[in-house]
Amino acid sequence: MYWFGKKLSHEKPWESDSAWKDLSLQKLKLARTPVSEIIDILDSFSKLWNPESPYFKEALLKLESSSGFSPLEVRKTLSILPVLLSKESLGKRVKAEFFPSDILDRFSKTPHFSGQVRAMPLGTLLHVTAGNVFLSSIDSLLMGLITKNLNILKVSSQNTFFPLFFAEKLAAHDTRKVISDKFAVLHWKGGDETVEKLFKAKVDGILAWGGDEMMDAYSKGLAPHVKFLGFGPKISLQLMTKSGLKDKNLNAVAEKIVADILPWDQSACASPQNLYIQEGINENELMQALELAFSAAPAMGNIDADESVEIMKEKFRGMYSELMEGGKVSHGDNYLLHLEQNKFIKPSPLHRSLIIKRFKDLEDLFTHLSPFSYYLQSCSYLVAKDEKDAYLEMLSMAGIKRFAPLGTITFGMEGAPHDGRTVLRELTHMVSDESRSVYYGEKETRVTGPLDIKIAFENEKHPKGYIFSSGGTTGEPKFLHFSYEEFEHTTDMLAHNLSCQGITAGMTVANLFVAGNLWSSFIAMERALEKIGAIQLPIGGLCSPENTLLYLKKFKPDVVMGIPSLLIMTAEFAQEQGVLLEIPKVFYAGEALSLSRRNYLRDIWKTAYFGSAGYASVDAGMIAYQCSKCGPGEHHLFSDLVEMKIVEGEGVVTSHYRKTLPIVNYRTGDRIEWVDDTTCGRTDKKFKLMGRIDNIIQIWSCRVRMDDIEKSISQVVPDVKSYQVILSEEKVGDKFREIMEVLLEEHNGPEELLINKIYENSRDLKDSISLGQFQSLISIRTVGLIPRNSRTGKISLLKDQRH
Repeated sequence: MYWFGKKLSHEKPWESDSAWKDLSLQKLKLARTPVSEIIDILDSFSKLWNPESPYFKEALLKLESSSGFSPLEVRKTLSILPVLLSKESLGKRVKAEFFPSDILDRFSKTPHFSGQVRAMPLGTLLHVTAGNVFLSSIDSLLMGLITKNLNILKVSSQNTFFPLFFAEKLAAHDTRKVISDKFAVLHWKGGDETVEKLFKAKVDGILAWGGDEMMDAYSKGLAPHVKFLGFGPKISLQLMTKSGLKDKNLNAVAEKIVADILPWDQSACASPQNLYIQEGINENELMQALELAFSAAPAMGNIDADESVEIMKEKFRGMYSELMEGGKVSHGDNYLLHLEQNKFIKPSPLHRSLIIKRFKDLEDLFTHLSPFSYYLQSCSYLVAKDEKDAYLEMLSMAGIKRFAPLGTITFGMEGAPHDGRTVLRELTHMVSDESRSVYYGEKETRVTGPLDIKIAFENEKHPKGYIFSSGGTTGEPKFLHFSYEEFEHTTDMLAHNLSCQGITAGMTVANLFVAGNLWSSFIAMERALEKIGAIQLPIGGLCSPENTLLYLKKFKPDVVMGIPSLLIMTAEFAQEQGVLLEIPKVFYAGEALSLSRRNYLRDIWKTAYFGSAGYASVDAGMIAYQCSKCGPGEHHLFSDLVEMKIVEGEGVVTSHYRKTLPIVNYRTGDRIEWVDDTTCGRTDKKFKLMGRIDNIIQIWSCRVRMDDIEKSISQVVPDVKSYQVILSEEKVGDKFREIMEVLLEEHNGPEELLINKIYENSRDLKDSISLGQFQSLISIRTVGLIPRNSRTGKISLLKDQRH
């Protein structure tokens, strides 16, 4: 056995009070260890488990003779271990249950709470593990470690080798003893009440995996402080409807059914034991297809005498059913199929034994599943798209805790709840600090220049992350620090925005946002698309028009995204070259996409959908998202992470995930109106962007400040008392041009110098277009009197007539 870093022979240190006292220091040490350090050790350990490694080969050799599984199944199972231990997998699990994930390390701000919260470990956990799959005990241990608990694994007699082998190899690898001396691996005979009573009195929590008898034994007689998490016996199923099967290849469907059943010889909780098929599906053809699929499958592992008896019993029940009840039975060397009339779910004898049942409709299915709600776990399904919501809702009410498409049920998704529970959170208790955070009081935070980086570095002990530039919207550029975790949150939110508008895994997406220059949009979009699983074309906005067109023509993307001006230029260039493209979806950010430009892209690219790439700023990060039912300019607020109020028409936001540079009562500079519309079914508040309230003009893919225009006028024609800037669009041939006209009331100065002076004073203009281009797009006109507002007598300094 193994006791907190030491291999045991016959010693029983748990019988000594001093051994338990020694663990108190270990508890404190682990609680103070950053989660990232725990995950880093496990991730580096994962690299030692590739299929050619000595560890892998040694474990494979032993498990082939002791696990009961076939050599192929053992190899496949061991191949999961490096993934299970990887930083990516463990990170996803933590982030799925803790937001922000640093609440495991420190008191942190969470949405909708004015104080701060920290997740503290329960203390010492006893894991009473099952022996059906040899990796299951390791998975339970990992959950305890990444929540900073000490752990005692009580292993099954069917699974003593691998947990001990794992512990010894981890101890050899973890020379700094970050985690290798924070757990034990023990075995005692089930039902030994003396030992059970001792451990139940010493631990702070128990995770029990197994049958009803074991659940009963470990849940009784617990001290009030001991938390019990029981994961009792479960049964899973498959489901297929007539509409779901329509136009599908039956042999391919049968292969997916079998793919759910083969792993671990059907012994996992998620392994389906019953297949429900809707009346009207030809069961004879289905059973023939299943016979072929099972016959083509690799051989099973060993079956002991008791298991063989149970399979034989089910075979005889099938024969009786076929003779007397209108059922059907089919069996081969490594499978048993039993179609029976009884619709209630029932356990199968496993080892590729599948009980098939007919159902009439969803209500009929609910009636026969709901009495077994406590025991139901997973369901893999093949249903039509228009049936899916109804089936998943009704079956959830019947007791199903997990769904996955047919053929994918036995390999779970990282971060998914287990048996309807967020287990990691249950292995901690939440502690609150109800004093107002120094950063999240009622004060207003204004983001300003180089100080931003200084504040960020002071707030972050280890300022790893990104430094971005805001682009100089309000004068000189501001530099902002984003920690890696903040950037991860940002790209999670960005991925949500894109998913809500129909971008799915496998779609080809051309990213035309501009990379470099300390800008965030290109790499943020790249990371978000990776999370969705899209096929990316990282073209970038600085690519030559010829190459951009070549890539779009060759790869035929489903989606193109970028700033509107660049998208229009790309479409115009394609039109000039006589290249016909069809781009179903266009996503934009940085500028408004006017109605005339939308119509142009509809004509040229046959674009059917225009969507926002996200409402955000470099200062505040992501603020809001669109769904497919939002109108132009409409967005849903990320209500759990961002608060927004409207002050004199301006949107003012507080971000709950920006920590290194807290964003509180941050003025967006955008005019906002709330939208009272819930037709899409989303509960996040909805608003509409009504334009800028400040003096920024977004035009020609850059931002021109009204202050710079006014400064230029005062330098060149200082006698001008009033002026007005008019923005418009004109179509020259097949192209669109944005035009700026500056009206000056009567004066005596040399207005011909004004264009050059505006260009000279505008930093963003100089970085974006040439002086010659600017001169062709702006005109200066002197007028007698600029029209005033008839009610107030004021001049509107900016008139935007673009549509």
